[in-house]
Amino acid sequence: MKNILLFVLVIAVGNVFGQATKTTQKLVPDTVIKMGGRKFPAFIKQVGGDFITYSFETKPDSIIRAQRKDLEKVIFKNGRVEIFSKPAVQMIEEGQWEAVLITHKANDVSGLYKRAFITAKSTGSARSKKAAQESATIRLQKKAAGKGGSIVLISNEEAIGAYGDIPTFYMEGYVYGTTPLEKGTDVMVDKDSKPKQKK
Repeated sequence: MKNILLFVLVIAVGNVFGQATKTTQKLVPDTVIKMGGRKFPAFIKQVGGDFITYSFETKPDSIIRAQRKDLEKVIFKNGRVEIFSKPAVQMIEEGQWEAVLITHKANDVSGLYKRAFITAKSTGSARSKKAAQESATIRLQKKAAGKGGSIVLISNEEAIGAYGDIPTFYMEGYVYGTTPLEKGTDVMVDKDSKPKQKK
C-alpha cells in the first residue's frame, strides 16, 4: 500500500513540475524581413502562393495577413530562409552614385528610411534645358550617395532663367536608404538655399 501511495505521489509531483516547465518555456519566433530591410520577430502560421499569415511575438493570438510581394524574406527559427522578393534597392556606396534612383512616386520609398533633404542646381555650362536637367540630376545623385541613400523622392524641380539666359535646372527632394539613421540623429537638411527665380 505504501509503495502504491509513493508511486502516485511521484507521478503527481512529476506532472506539476512538467506543467511549470511548459509555462516558463518561451517560444522562439521566426524573423520577418520586409522590403526595405525592416525586420521583426513573428510566428509564421501559413505561407501561401500570394500571402503569408503570421502573428506578432508580443501578441501570439493576433493574425496578420501580408502579401508576399511586400516581404523580402522570412528566416525561420530552425535557420531555413525563404526568399519572397529581391529588393530593387540595395545599400549604395558613395562612389556608386550612378545607382541612386530618382523618383516622383511616394510608393517607391515605402519601407525605406528617410536620411536627408538635399538640393542640386545644374552647372553653368549647360547649353540646353535637357543638359541642365541631366547636370542637376547627377549632382543630386552624388549628394544622395554621400548621405548613404539609394533613392531620392523629388519634392520640387524647375527650370530657372529667362529667355536667352544660360539654362539652369534646380531639384530638391528627400533621400531614402535601406538603413535608419543612428539613434538620436535627425534627418540631415542640405544648407544650399533655393535660388531665386529671375523674372
